[in-house]
Amino acid sequence: MSKPKTFWQIYAWVGVAVLCLAVYGILQSTWLLDTLKGWGYEPALNVAMIEADLDLTDDGRRIFRATQPLVESSDDFNEHCNSHDAEVSLLGCYTDGKIYIYEIQMSQLESANKVTAAHELLHAAWERMGKRERNQVSEWLQQLYQDRREWFDSELEVYDEADKIEEMYTRAGTKLADLPEELEAHYAKYFRNRAQIVQFYQDYEAPFLALQLEMDELVEKIDIIGQQIEAERESYLQDLADLDVRIDQFNQCAATANCFSTEAEFTRRRSALLAERTALENMRTELNAKIAENNQRVQDYRERRAQLGELSNAMNSNVKLVETIK
Repeated sequence: MSKPKTFWQIYAWVGVAVLCLAVYGILQSTWLLDTLKGWGYEPALNVAMIEADLDLTDDGRRIFRATQPLVESSDDFNEHCNSHDAEVSLLGCYTDGKIYIYEIQMSQLESANKVTAAHELLHAAWERMGKRERNQVSEWLQQLYQDRREWFDSELEVYDEADKIEEMYTRAGTKLADLPEELEAHYAKYFRNRAQIVQFYQDYEAPFLALQLEMDELVEKIDIIGQQIEAERESYLQDLADLDVRIDQFNQCAATANCFSTEAEFTRRRSALLAERTALENMRTELNAKIAENNQRVQDYRERRAQLGELSNAMNSNVKLVETIK
């Protein structure tokens, strides 16, 4: 017959059980798991430079390193992110706990790599949020959406409803300069200087916006001047037709005896017709110059559209450059 357990034996077993639960809880904590995942991780130089530029907090750096980010060329990136649609410019993804970033090499757009890294880091942070915190952040984002509905709708038009709140979270944190105090405090958990990340976004957006503005101005000018040209062309052609009729009448009169009462009348009417012809010739010259200027605007528009296409292609991992033959 076994002896009954003493109070101290029971206390010891309870202590062991509590200790085991505590150890299990620690082992399951995202803090420890992220620390272990990032243990010994040495980022490549391009990743290290991005990490430095993002100026992450300790929490931000721990999560960032736990995802072991990679900046990749198109083939590797497309494979990791399952990006194979040339109509969609995918710049990064967070999948299977890892961050992958498409390496944009065009100097004008290099800041996009940093913004993409910050964007994907926020996806990782969202995944690690507890239910209570996520609900609170979602409420703040819904309030922000009411003030920035048009901007968010343009950003999120390709996403399903189930994904929109998370995408609002990643975009607001990396692209919007002015946020409510509560959201700023939240993002400050990961970024020491979120305003710098927004500046990175504005830096790589600037070439697109500048070209688009120039194109819009050119289109407006082309349309206005084009309407003027058409009106002036019609007026010129009508005046020319009228002049041709009167020249024919003058020539017929000159060929008819006694049609002109005096030599002076002949000279006066001939001089008037020649003056009109000279004026119409000047009108034609000016009109052709205006047409040439507008044609140049059309050419300028086409060149800027091509430049815009080059910028867009540089941000599309499925667009391949054609190498020249040597």
